[in-house]
Amino acid sequence: MKRLFALPAAFLILALAAAPALAVEASEAPGAHPLAPGTPFPDVSLIGDVSPQTAAYLGIKAGKNATPVNAVAAEVLVVEIFSMYCPFCQREAPNVNELYSLIDKRGLGNRIKIVGIGAGNSDVEVDIFRQKYAVPFPLFSDAAFDVHNQVGQVGTPFFYILKKKPHGGYVVLQASLGAFGAPADYLAAITRAAGL
Repeated sequence: MKRLFALPAAFLILALAAAPALAVEASEAPGAHPLAPGTPFPDVSLIGDVSPQTAAYLGIKAGKNATPVNAVAAEVLVVEIFSMYCPFCQREAPNVNELYSLIDKRGLGNRIKIVGIGAGNSDVEVDIFRQKYAVPFPLFSDAAFDVHNQVGQVGTPFFYILKKKPHGGYVVLQASLGAFGAPADYLAAITRAAGL
């Protein structure tokens, strides 16, 4: 009888031990040091082909450019740091797509924009992620981890909510690791933080 309960008990212990990692819903990065709220966001380069649709959405030039993020014409910018190999990013993709849709439906599309940056991902890998998960907002590559290093070597998915400063550049309003929960609740958090 003791052996009958020993195996389920072992599984329970393992499950409890894994619970914190599962609760975070993210690939954590040892040594991560996220940018704190109130910190200026670095003027990182958005790498990759900029389609006419992306150019129109972000208010930047089309073509194969390295576009400074500060050139993006958005009052509020949500930056997702992701990796195509991160299972949590894959599971979160439908929620981020829904967030994009909600922003548009609520008439906030001209004020809030979303971009994704693929940490360690090439243009090809980013494009695979875009197509597989039907991502409607712009994604950019970061094959050499240049952006990732500048924004705190964070885990994935990681979300920065940024607000444009009156004289240019962005400042961090919020920073969070992992799944953000219900898209409507997260949008409410964005508008509240940005004072929209």
